Amino acid sequence: MKLTHRSGNRASLPFHAFSSFNKPGGRVHPRVARTRNRILDLWEGMASYATIADELNISISTVVDCIARAKRLKDPRANRPFRHRKIQIAEKRRREIRRLHADGYRPREIAKQLGISKRLVLLRLREAG
Repeated sequence: MKLTHRSGNRASLPFHAFSSFNKPGGRVHPRVARTRNRILDLWEGMASYATIADELNISISTVVDCIARAKRLKDPRANRPFRHRKIQIAEKRRREIRRLHADGYRPREIAKQLGISKRLVLLRLREAG
């Protein structure tokens, strides 16, 4: 189905006539879906807007819009428990320490694998109980 105006001029159609939602089936183009998923995966991994935009070679406003859309649609990857990046990284490290300890690693091995001190590992394990 070719979208053209009765005059034959494609530019005279409104922008939404070319949207993927107006095509049969109303599905998002696979490339758009892949990009959205990559944005959300990077966002979940604590990347900043600028980092995501640079890595995927897209504009920052596209990243912001995609994450806002995901939040509206209640995508769990779009939610971050804390707004401050350092707190997020610390929480992620705490979870990793607990996971490695549950897998049977010793504190010295955990410290070496995560690039942190053995004392910090011992403190975090003591906090976790």
